Amino acid sequence: MVAALWGAIGLPLEAFAHALLQTSEPAASAEVSTAPKVVTITFGEEPDVRLSTITVLDSSSQSVTAGRTTAVPGQPRELQVALRPLSRGVYTVAWRTVSSVDGHYATGAYAFGVGVSPGSEVVGQNAQIGTPPPSALAVAGRWLLFAGLIALLGAAVVGAVTFAVPPRAVIGLLPIAWVVAAIGTALVAEAQRADAGVSLSGLFSSSLGTSLTRRMVTIVIAAAAVAAVMVTRGAMRRSMLLLTAAAAAGAMLADVTASHAAAQSPVFFNDVAQWLHILAVGVWIGGLAALLVGVRGSPSDEKARAVRRFSAVAGVALVVVALSGIARAIIEVGAWDRLTATAFGKLIILKLALITILAVLGAINRYRNVPSAPRALRGLRRIGGTELMAAGAAILVASSLVNVAPPISAAASPSPPGQAAPLVVSGSDYGTTVRVRLEVSPGMAGFNTFVARVTDYDSGQPVQADGVSLSFSIPARPDLGSSTLSLSRSASGTYTARGANMSLDGEWRVTVLVARGAASAEVALRITPRPVPPKVDKVRLANGLTLYTIHLSGGRTVQDYLDPNRAGADEFHATFFDAKGNELPVTSASIAVTAPRGGAHALPIRRLEPGHFVADVTVGQGTYRFDIAGSTDSGEHISTHLDLTPGS
Repeated sequence: MVAALWGAIGLPLEAFAHALLQTSEPAASAEVSTAPKVVTITFGEEPDVRLSTITVLDSSSQSVTAGRTTAVPGQPRELQVALRPLSRGVYTVAWRTVSSVDGHYATGAYAFGVGVSPGSEVVGQNAQIGTPPPSALAVAGRWLLFAGLIALLGAAVVGAVTFAVPPRAVIGLLPIAWVVAAIGTALVAEAQRADAGVSLSGLFSSSLGTSLTRRMVTIVIAAAAVAAVMVTRGAMRRSMLLLTAAAAAGAMLADVTASHAAAQSPVFFNDVAQWLHILAVGVWIGGLAALLVGVRGSPSDEKARAVRRFSAVAGVALVVVALSGIARAIIEVGAWDRLTATAFGKLIILKLALITILAVLGAINRYRNVPSAPRALRGLRRIGGTELMAAGAAILVASSLVNVAPPISAAASPSPPGQAAPLVVSGSDYGTTVRVRLEVSPGMAGFNTFVARVTDYDSGQPVQADGVSLSFSIPARPDLGSSTLSLSRSASGTYTARGANMSLDGEWRVTVLVARGAASAEVALRITPRPVPPKVDKVRLANGLTLYTIHLSGGRTVQDYLDPNRAGADEFHATFFDAKGNELPVTSASIAVTAPRGGAHALPIRRLEPGHFVADVTVGQGTYRFDIAGSTDSGEHISTHLDLTPGS
């Protein structure tokens, strides 16, 4: 066990439990410039696609999904759902999963924006990612299952090893323990069925049915072993007791393989550590219950020998419980601060406190009551009974822990409030050989950090390229030409650089060149930097037009209006003014428009006065974005934007 504890500290362990969101595309809180066609979510463990869903809602809580949730081919931890065409706005992704590993369900929601920042808006769901509090049925079922198996294992071991002749009371404990374990198995199955929202027939056709079948098979084997104990005598009965202990251990293993441990890599290490933990609890606590039943009545030499034998076995079991428990806690909690900051961590602290109490009570028995067992058993029974009550509480805490996601399973949280999430855009080349996911932080005009993740289109594996570069151009300002930024490899398939290539507001066209010799590919993307919202005054004029005054730095303004301000052919007017309210001469200007469904393009403009420009534009329903830019005689550049809804 020392080696196991060392392994928990030193091995490169990856812990997940419950199918919780790890990454998504679009990402949580992301602002994307191009409407996605699919939402893809990667979970911490493999979800059962038949019992899991992804739903995408618009700002009016209407679904915009275009089909059923499906698994991503070759990626068992990823689910995806197709979307209908999305317009500019904020969308909420609500997901629900049932883990195909441990049968637990989880829910969550997050928002992303198309052309706008999602802020903290989430429609119809709590933005928390995690698992709902465990139901009373789930906790009660686990408690009965654990208590029954622990008592079954302990009684079988004590009957076979501790006593020369197994007492009738210990034998009578076996069927009672089995019934409790069987009831617990049924309640656990029902709790999982209710959480998953499936019928009993549907339960057996899902991943939950696989784990339930394993539990049922081991419980049936244990029933046969208990029955054999009841009808045999002498050496054969002792053999059947050992068989019952093995069956109880097998039932414990069936539970372990459908628990948190089975979702944590390396699976073999975690399964063994968890199995040893519950086996040791069974020998220690279940054995104590059987011992107290077996030594009822007056003291005797045989009872004293049984007490001494059990004390030696229980001491070893206590060490195994402590070391395996610490190893599992290290893996599942992951950091000291999570002990007090999470429900799981607080339950770990409570369980540790109860085990400490048990250890102290056990020490009192071992060093005070065991030596006096030939003369008196009252003290042993009194302290032992207190141990069993504390153990029952510890098993209840463990039953709750099984139904709560460990802190290590949660993905990194989205950007904290006040800190903008990166802009994220993705696409593939025309030949569908590579996929590129580009993150831009902080996603505003000016200096940004660009992180490109390049993967193979079919396998999803990272692509090792000779080089990756970005080429930038802005359709609204063709006079600026294009610029290039070379990225450096920072990890497998990940390339990073920082630059001020996106220096202006407006939609940028970014071409990602993935250099791989003859297999080189280009991926075309569109990104609109997140601007600081300008202050805009809106005045409805008597002639039916609406005048917008955009306030700029230094007291300057840009006045805009749409004429005749209705769907169809219109003229967009923009006039620059200085701080004194005089028209500001502008040597060159540009006006670009972005339709509600995306796609920016520069408008042909004509000058009416030194600072007054007009562009012909055809508009429909919805909100349009106009990007206005100009340069003064001194070479100073002025740029701003306006969101405008025709007719408003």
